[in-house]
Amino acid sequence: MAVALGGRIAEEVIFGEENVTTGASNDFMQVSRVARQMVERFGFSKKIGQVAIGGGGGNPFLGQQMSSQKDYSMATADVVDAEVRDLVETAYTRAKQIITTHIDILHKLAQLLMEKETVDGEEFMSLFIDGKAELYVS
Repeated sequence: MAVALGGRIAEEVIFGEENVTTGASNDFMQVSRVARQMVERFGFSKKIGQVAIGGGGGNPFLGQQMSSQKDYSMATADVVDAEVRDLVETAYTRAKQIITTHIDILHKLAQLLMEKETVDGEEFMSLFIDGKAELYVS
């Protein structure tokens, strides 16, 4: 989820919060959907527990809910919403910390892309190695 938020956060850090674009709107939708699935389907919530709730109700052809009805109470829905928000905010905070810590590498990448238009994997990784950046794998 942190990766999906990276573009928006980079805009905020470089251009300021007042100058971000709407380009990340789909990223927010994806991150929110993943976080909701983590809580409702995959048991990634201490408050909800390791159970699947929400009944599924998904349309296998369109990947969307067939109805907006939930098989849990409004009180549970409030907990789910809070847990989803917490997961998204945690991912946002993590991504922002990584980007601000390594902003020099982001600027080097932007400069390299301005010069070459494309960067291969080896060139990309060399930015991290040359910049002595810690690679985040988890």
